[in-house]
Amino acid sequence: MTVALEADGRTATVRVGDDGPGIPDDRKETVFEPRTGTDHGFGLYLVRTLVVSYGGEIRVEDNEPRGSVFLVELPAIPVP
Repeated sequence: MTVALEADGRTATVRVGDDGPGIPDDRKETVFEPRTGTDHGFGLYLVRTLVVSYGGEIRVEDNEPRGSVFLVELPAIPVP
């Protein structure tokens, strides 16, 4: 697993990557929906709900050569 933080003054982006089997393209949007069962649970839905409530976005991309990368983008907060 890798974790990285990038900030440019307007946004802060956290990238969390793994080298697991990845998420198929047709599931990348639905993985953030609430669901019960064996394929995934409540966690990503909760993360998305919290990120959006703070004005941010979350998405998933492919990690090369294998796995997934979750990107969480949040607006930067001005420091007084």
